[in-house]
Amino acid sequence: TQQVGPAVLGESLPLSGRVEITPEGQAEVHARYPGRVMSMTVELGQRVSRGQVVARVESSESLQTYSVTAPISGVITAKNVNPGSITGGGTPMLTIGDPTRLHAEFFLYPRDAERVRVGQRIEIKSQAGEHTATGVIEAILPADDVLSQTLVAHVELPYQGGVWRPGLGVSGLVQVGQGEVPLAVRTKALQPFRDFTVVYAKVGDTYEVRMLDLGRRTEEWTEVLGGIEPGTTYVVDGAFLIRADIEKSGASHDH
Repeated sequence: TQQVGPAVLGESLPLSGRVEITPEGQAEVHARYPGRVMSMTVELGQRVSRGQVVARVESSESLQTYSVTAPISGVITAKNVNPGSITGGGTPMLTIGDPTRLHAEFFLYPRDAERVRVGQRIEIKSQAGEHTATGVIEAILPADDVLSQTLVAHVELPYQGGVWRPGLGVSGLVQVGQGEVPLAVRTKALQPFRDFTVVYAKVGDTYEVRMLDLGRRTEEWTEVLGGIEPGTTYVVDGAFLIRADIEKSGASHDH
């Protein structure tokens, strides 16, 4: 049990974004000398190892055929040539991405950009909510579309055995500030009761329902605007067990 009283509530800002391969985890494959592509040994989406032969090119000048190898290990994410293509211009033959080197890119609108800083912690969730991670904002950069005035916050993602995939939508919750409220209860103490959100107050040896008027809510604390007196002792852990007991006894009275 705990007593109702003041608490410091962290203020968090929800963001949306997506998972991308980091710039360091991407490599373009170029032909060393201009020429005709004689053969390709890889397909889009295929895994390759560093040093693996991915194509053979016949040099236009020497007419010698040489091998083109993968500069990094990863997956083929773009393929711009086929056998018979002429290569050697500015366009890469292939792009390779390392799916273990990922970051999340979160979009910041002008109204939010002033509150988000490099170094702030951010809780990351996949859109379905089954995967979570905690990160730190490493960089805030302009978006590719300059006219949008959107900024992009970059957060490195830990490699978790392939649960994060490039292109996956993610949501983020960044801690942007905190402030004290005069009355708060632990969020995990809150229970649904009929159409209300309640806590169970300990009165002597019994428990009584207190229907609350609530304000801001964080993972740890929820602000209370009314419905309970300061200093009231309430149940934090095991509140759901009391609810189950009350519902059971309530059900038995109905018969």
